Amino acid sequence: MYISSLPRDVLLDILFRLPVKPLIRFSLSSKQLLSFIHHPQFINLHLTRSKSNPFPDDNFLLLCYKSSLDFKKQYCSISSFADGGKTLIEHKKFQLPFKSSHGEYGYVKIVGAANGLVCLFDNDFYSPAADIILWNMVIGKCKKLPCSRLGYRYRHSFSHMVVGFGFDSEAGDFKVVQILYDVDSDDIPDVLVYSMELNYWRKIEAIAPCYMPDRWSSNVYVNGGVHWMAYKRPRVGDLRDSIMSFDISGEVFKEMALPSNRPIGYDKLHLSASASGETLSLFFQFDDRWEVWLMQEYGVVDSWMRQVSIVGEQISLPLNLMDNGDVLLETKSGNLVLCDAENQQMNDLGISGLYFRLVPCTSSLILLDRGEKNVEVESACIFQDDLARTTAYGTHHHRLPWAGEELFMQDWSIYSEEETLELMSEINTNETAEMNRWVEFYHNQPHVMRGVTSLKS
Repeated sequence: MYISSLPRDVLLDILFRLPVKPLIRFSLSSKQLLSFIHHPQFINLHLTRSKSNPFPDDNFLLLCYKSSLDFKKQYCSISSFADGGKTLIEHKKFQLPFKSSHGEYGYVKIVGAANGLVCLFDNDFYSPAADIILWNMVIGKCKKLPCSRLGYRYRHSFSHMVVGFGFDSEAGDFKVVQILYDVDSDDIPDVLVYSMELNYWRKIEAIAPCYMPDRWSSNVYVNGGVHWMAYKRPRVGDLRDSIMSFDISGEVFKEMALPSNRPIGYDKLHLSASASGETLSLFFQFDDRWEVWLMQEYGVVDSWMRQVSIVGEQISLPLNLMDNGDVLLETKSGNLVLCDAENQQMNDLGISGLYFRLVPCTSSLILLDRGEKNVEVESACIFQDDLARTTAYGTHHHRLPWAGEELFMQDWSIYSEEETLELMSEINTNETAEMNRWVEFYHNQPHVMRGVTSLKS
């Protein structure tokens, strides 16, 4: 690939226009591209640009469920495509890049996703001990977080924790929040926040206004905040009647009311986000009917609007409202189906299992400049007040078993010239054509130097 004649700003502009996977592959072809694409500033700017002008394949849904055959956890990505007015669904299975550190009793759950990173919670059924891992599933890299202070997690009055994950757009930082509830549900819970940029936990003074019981509380990341279904008061029965949110940038909690004009007497309630991840949605069940509500203007209670109703005794739980109005849902027989809400038609997607969990995701280069294919993780506990003490302790490392594509994780320097050419031959023709298109575009501009050679030269 001859790109040395391209001005630096022109080359960067071309690279900014390419999706994540082609960028990873192109970075293996030259030291110049490697240095550009792996640079932290490029990674952040590429994320900013792709958010304002997303690539067609950038947004997808991450599905986690238990197989109905062997009850093992399964993970797959779900993408939708428009074809002649119809929605086509494509799903691809994949493996996590690590094994649970809790052995056969380990249980990895999805906390949430934001800007290309998925937050995972790895624990077992018999202990509150847990590992929190940030994972970029597109490039195959993950980062295990240092544990928060043990004194908070294992004190005698500790009951359970609730975890949330999101992106601080003001600081350009990913954060994880832990709410640590005591056995006495009337006590004010401790709140801890982890910063990926600073790589430590700290206790904040924010007060969680609602209560979440001792079971896994799925959360929804929308508009810079993490959202959970919660109780306004402890012990109010089976119906959750409030949405609690945590502003990732401001690090404050808020309450959000349910639709004031909703019908009363619902049987079940489920909080979700639209497939694009930009809007809150609620699913209310009334006997064999589900209503789908969407918050048109974030934070404005009166903007809750009912979108569609779905009728069917076989429906167990609606999971996601697609951008075209279709609904992904789980049936009582354990099948994932796509429902055309307008015609009330169900399309089985060929996925069977239990305990479906669905979160909107996007592609990004985040974590590309951090770690190796086997991620080295400091096992020492890091807390804001304990940084000096952590240094005194020293650290030891262990590696997480890798299950991703070798191509994504290799360092350019380990390839010979022949191996690099072989890797380049594997690059998709469309990806090469896309980059050539932009090279030729700049080639034809009068203010840009001529004589630029395309990738095929």
